[in-house]
Amino acid sequence: MLKVTGFLLLQLAALLFASERVRCRYRQTEALLSFCAMLEQLRGILEAEASPMPELLLTLSKRCTGVASVFIRALLGSMDALGTRSFQELWQISLRRSAVCEDACAYQELEKLGNVLGRYELSSQLEAVSACLEALRQHAEQRQRELPEVKRLTWGLSFSASMLFGIILF
Repeated sequence: MLKVTGFLLLQLAALLFASERVRCRYRQTEALLSFCAMLEQLRGILEAEASPMPELLLTLSKRCTGVASVFIRALLGSMDALGTRSFQELWQISLRRSAVCEDACAYQELEKLGNVLGRYELSSQLEAVSACLEALRQHAEQRQRELPEVKRLTWGLSFSASMLFGIILF
């Protein structure tokens, strides 16, 4: 009886592990899509009006949803320190503090974008936003294409490993 209970608990643990890994992958993809939407909004605001960065962020915070809105609100909250720190530092600190971007590739792209925003002329900023948006969009599309295979592999490996451990128990 104890072995059967142990086997069932092992199966349950494998099921929970697999579901958490798949959910994490979904969250990462949703975060990428949220940042893509935020960058599209940012590009539109920059093209329409060349307003100061605090006003631009305030407008952006009202329009953004999802994970990117957490980052924008963190950045907007840190704008009080703009006199003592550069915008680029505040961007990087907010990106790290909000911990909304779990993907290393996306994090690097957003970090590069933060080095350009508010620093160079408008055309350079728009180019940087477009480049970052394109990179994040490609990465999100790749993740969406990989998701069914990742799900199948995660579920299959979890089930196989739990069955192997179950056989070892008996």
